[in-house]
This record gives sequence, C-alpha cells and structure tokens, in this order.
Amino acid sequence: MKKLILLLPVLAAVTACGSTSSGISTKKETLLTPDCVYQDAPDKAAPLWICGVPVEGFALSQVGFSEKKPSATMTTAAATADARAKMSSYFATMVSDLFSQYQKSIETEESAKNIIDTDMVRETVSSMTLFGTRTVRTMTSPSGGQYVLLAMDEMTYKANQEKVFAALKDADAEIKQLFENEQARERLMSMIKVQ
Repeated sequence: MKKLILLLPVLAAVTACGSTSSGISTKKETLLTPDCVYQDAPDKAAPLWICGVPVEGFALSQVGFSEKKPSATMTTAAATADARAKMSSYFATMVSDLFSQYQKSIETEESAKNIIDTDMVRETVSSMTLFGTRTVRTMTSPSGGQYVLLAMDEMTYKANQEKVFAALKDADAEIKQLFENEQARERLMSMIKVQ
C-alpha cells in the first residue's frame, strides 16, 4: 500500500506533463521564412526568379513588376516596360562604371587627356533601345500584380554591348579619341573582357 501511495504522485506528474491545456504547446515552434516573397504580397512565398536570382542559360535577366491595371494586357505591358528599363539601367551603370575604372587606372598625364563624362555615358546608354530581349516567364501574384522576367542569351548580350560602345564612340569626341588611341582602346577592351 505504501508503494501505491508513493507511486500515485509520480504517475500523476507523468500524466500531467504529457497533456496540454487549452492548446498551449510546450515545444518551441519554428517559423519558416521563405527565401523570396512577392513585393505586393509579402506574406506569400514566391519563386526565386521574382527576387532577381539569375536564371540559368541567360547572360542577363531582369524582373519587371506592375500593380494590377484595368486589363491584363496593360498590366503585362507595364511590367515588361519596367523590366526593359531595369535592363537599360543595368547596361548604363555597367558601361559608366567601366569607364570610371578605366579613368582611375590612367597613370600618366598624357593619358589623362582622355577624360570621360560618365554621366553623359550613363544618359546615352540609358536612352538606347536594347534588342533581342525576350520574355522568359510571367506570373500573376496573389494580389493581382504582374511579374515579367526578360532575358538575353550570351550572344545577344555581347551584341548589345558592342552596340553600346559603337554608339558611345559616335556620340562623344573624348570617347571617340579614346577608341582611336590604340593603346587606350586595348586597355579598355581588356577591361571589358574581364567583366
């Protein structure tokens, strides 16, 4: 009998630990956060490409977004225009940064004659129309916004890059002089290949 009296409190304690009252859990709950969410529906997980993760097989890709418009065609057109603007901006920044790096690498006073207005470079490239982009994916978000993924393959990317440098050479006397100076041109072209 004494054993039973001693055993009852132990059994009661074990039984009480195994149950929960009013749905309260004693275990820690782990909250999972998605790697990517929609910008217009931040509580919903989205495919990684929507957050700008590069898509395999393309040299350059950009995601455009548009909030819901009166028609699906208008929404898709606005998202596509946003992606094209981002792609143009990327090219403008890349080329401008390249010229800035080139200027910083110039060491002699003779070479310093080739001063380039990087703001002009950025404006010129931003206003250019890039060709060969194609819509790879589109997706409507849970709240009705539209996402469009535009991309360029490697060959198209290089052709656009050449088009950009050709236009800059024609548009600006300092850049034209730079391209006509064989040593400066070779140095700049070697920097382009590194990119």
